[in-house]
Order: sequence, then C-alpha cells, then structure tokens
Amino acid sequence: MHTSTVKPEIGIVVDAGPTLGYGHAVRCLRLAMALATRNKVVFYPLSEDCEKFLAGAAENSGNSGTVRNSGLDPCFISSMGLTRNSSLSPNFPPLVITDLREGHGITAAIRRQGARHISIHDLGLAQCHSDVAIDGSITRLFPFATEKTRDLFLGPQYMITREPVTRGKLNQSVLVSFGGGATARLAETISNQLVGLGFTPITTRGFKGDSAPMADSELAAAMSNCSFAISGSGVTLYDLLASGVPTIAVAFDRIQLRTADAFHELGAVLSAGLMDRLTPAALMRCCKEMLENRPLVQRITAAGQVLVDGKGLSRVVDIVRRQLWLTGQMKTYTAC
Repeated sequence: MHTSTVKPEIGIVVDAGPTLGYGHAVRCLRLAMALATRNKVVFYPLSEDCEKFLAGAAENSGNSGTVRNSGLDPCFISSMGLTRNSSLSPNFPPLVITDLREGHGITAAIRRQGARHISIHDLGLAQCHSDVAIDGSITRLFPFATEKTRDLFLGPQYMITREPVTRGKLNQSVLVSFGGGATARLAETISNQLVGLGFTPITTRGFKGDSAPMADSELAAAMSNCSFAISGSGVTLYDLLASGVPTIAVAFDRIQLRTADAFHELGAVLSAGLMDRLTPAALMRCCKEMLENRPLVQRITAAGQVLVDGKGLSRVVDIVRRQLWLTGQMKTYTAC
C-alpha cells in the first residue's frame, strides 16, 4: 500500500483480471516505470485481481512488469479503497491517467476534483471526458469526436510497447503468446498442434493471479530467436511487430478480429481469424507460409516495424510530462 510521505504527482487508474486480461496493467506499469525516473507515481487499481497483480509485479524483479530498480516506489499502490468501493473518491494527484476497457464512474470523480485527465484507450472504447485522449490502436470501433478542449493522439505510433528486441539466430521454436486470463489456456491447444507439425512451442503462459510466469529475459530470448510467433490480437501483438517478429494473429473475439484484420490488410501480419473457428489445417497453412515464403515474411516484418516503431512509450511519456507541466502553470497563473 502507498505509505510514502512524498506527495504523488501522477495517478494511474487501471483494471485487470482473469476476464479482462492483464494487458492494460502491463502497459501502465511500463509507463509508470518510465515516468518514475523523474516523477512520483501512484496506482489506483479498480479490482482486487489488479491490486494483486501490481503488488506481485513490484516484488518480482524477474518479470516484464517489474518495478524494482526502476525508480518507482515499492509502496506505489493506493490504499484509498477503490478495490472495495468504487463510489469512494480519493484525493487524486494533479494529473490522473486512466486505462480502462469499459466506462467507469471514476472518470467523473477525477473531473469533479479538477485534476487534469489523460485517458488511454483501445479501439476507441471507453471514451470519456478527458483533457487528452490517447489511442494507439491500428483501427477503432468508435471514432473520437473532435473537441476544442481535448487533445487527441491516435495511431500505433502511440502504442505503449516494450523495448524492441533485436532479432538473432533463428531456431525451430514458435512463440505462442495469448496473454492472460481465460485465453491463456488456449495456448496449450495451439502448442500441441505445433508439436505435431515438428515445431518447438514456447508459451508465455499468460498471467495467473498476481504474477507473470515468464521472466522478461526469457521472453526477450524467445522473441529474438523464434522462427515466428502466434499471438492474440491485444497489446502483445504490438510488442511483437515492434521487434520485427513475423506473427500469425489470432482473435479471441470480434473486437480483436478488427485489429488482426486491420494489420493483415496493411500487410503486417497473417490473420488466422477467430480462435474458435481455427482448424488445425488452417493453422498449418499459416505456419507453412511463415516457413516457406521468405519474401512474404520479409514484407510483413518490414510493414509491422513501420506501423509500430517501438517508440510509443517515449512519446506518451513526453505527452504526460507536458500535461504535468501545464498543471503547474495553471496553479501559478495570476491575473494582472
């Protein structure tokens, strides 16, 4: 729990869990770690699952979500009671970032307190009144209305990804990354099919409860050396494209299908469509394309890195710090 006497400058409101998945929390941790080199950051998790995940990330220095040695206070989770009573209104810092998949009353509380608000979105979902809206998705289900009082930053150049991995000597492994929550169990089905095709599957195994089972160094090695990846069409897909990993994109619902199809149409991935309709024969055809069609692999790799250049985190950090500076200017301004 947050016990430091230093007043936080930036708050981050996020949710995660077995149903929602953990991608939102992972990218918020990345953002918090980058901001914490200069700023005091506090998290406001909206569920107990999310709170446990963030606490586990703080304690486990071997995970991609680690906060140790990052400048982020080990006691960085608010004890305001948000996980138990969403009607409570904590005293927010001057700048609050939200990263939510669904609309939530907490955004109105932020507005009532007069805090500056940056909202992070996927596919145009969970839109709200905010001073700045950032959506790093390749496409959107719902367009953002133009507002004079709000700044918009749209497109995959603003997607918060991990630091790109340099591709090394390739082997016969295939990285299978289906994220966390309910979708993680489907990785075992795909892995069994890959073994039958002569590949060595490496599964990220997703998140279970409060920790990520694959260490960041292990994941980086897999990304560097795998022949290709099979990934859900969430946050991890953007990580893979930024690192130049040829990827077969699988969708777990029709929302993810929009992402997979958009990247496919732009020549950045092979889309295998919806998971519940993916047959072993269709998967084998995609895998053979990855192994035998080298010109295709080179094209999708290049296209993916153009669309997702891996610099989204630094861009978002700059946006956040600019907004934090503006909150200071507002406080010090006096009329003549």
